[in-house]
Amino acid sequence: MSVSHSVPASAQVPGHSVPVETPECESSTTHGISTPEAVELHTAWPGWIPLLVIMVMVACCIGFVVGRIFA
Repeated sequence: MSVSHSVPASAQVPGHSVPVETPECESSTTHGISTPEAVELHTAWPGWIPLLVIMVMVACCIGFVVGRIFA
């Protein structure tokens, strides 16, 4: 199936301007609605606490896998 008629390249409705390209800095859908992070949150957790939580989770997963293998 093909189209037998061509569409004119400059089909512009009278009274409307030609659209311009959106500037790169405004192309995001979240432009202008982000909220800055509070300074207090930068030091809310010491660096070792998240690492400790991750290590405990990994140890639990490894223990579960080893337990399932030998059970």
